[in-house]
Amino acid sequence: MTRHRIDPALLLLWARVARAGNLHVAAEGLFLTQPAISHRLKQLQEQAGEPLYRRARHGIVPTPLGLRLAKLGEEIELALEEAEHLCQSTEGLLHGSVRILASNSNAELLLPGALARFRSNHPGIHLRLTTSNSRQARLHRDEADLVFVEDDLPEPREARWVQECLLRTRIVLLLPAQHPLAASAAPVHLHSLQESTLIWRESGSGIREAALQAFRDLGLHPEIRFELSGLAAIRDGVRAGLGLAFVSATQNSEPSPGLVTRELVPEIPHRLAVLYRDPLDRASDTLLQHIRAAIPKLMPTE
Repeated sequence: MTRHRIDPALLLLWARVARAGNLHVAAEGLFLTQPAISHRLKQLQEQAGEPLYRRARHGIVPTPLGLRLAKLGEEIELALEEAEHLCQSTEGLLHGSVRILASNSNAELLLPGALARFRSNHPGIHLRLTTSNSRQARLHRDEADLVFVEDDLPEPREARWVQECLLRTRIVLLLPAQHPLAASAAPVHLHSLQESTLIWRESGSGIREAALQAFRDLGLHPEIRFELSGLAAIRDGVRAGLGLAFVSATQNSEPSPGLVTRELVPEIPHRLAVLYRDPLDRASDTLLQHIRAAIPKLMPTE
């Protein structure tokens, strides 16, 4: 026996006719002629294989099958109304959620101001931010909508993944204002840091990996004795005299009182990038636009 696919439009029509209980009344409400209504209901009845209704003195009475099909038609009506309401509500106010996974440097330098402004403009969107290091952020990218890292690795091979570089800056040396290397504004060569005690970011940090690679390129292998997570901890360690450290040259990482930065030779690039699946949903795309708009304010001063 050949089964016919039920046309949802016929179910919608039948739900309205059954609710009216009268073909003539339903036709007027739907701005159709009664013959047109009867013709369409005949199509549905042929697809169903049984009568939808029986005629009564003042209209029609649905059969048991007709009642069940009318209920299904009403459920379609409710689903359509919900979809229309959702679309209308997003015209003026975005709704939804954005899951963000970010390296510590991105969370410290790039995101705070942009996220605060975004929340103020779009209170209907729930933001969830988790921080780690760049290596872990890449490994767990499937768990987030936007993934912020600190490197310039090749784009992911998986289909639909996009990598976009947001900011190209450099890494500078952070040191106490009274340190001998701070007496001159001249750049500091990495060779001169061989005997210095250095404070390193945690393993997997983009800044750490870039600085270590720069040393290796010169045939140098600095000692890793102190490892701290977060810019605030790095600043406190340098201020306390624990050692010297490497930080991003963005304006948001400018040293606090008692600390200064010096350029490095050779220059060590530092890149902030975002990974996401294409296409982005509307909420994630709007947030990324806010973050892109904040980039000029982070450009390092010369």
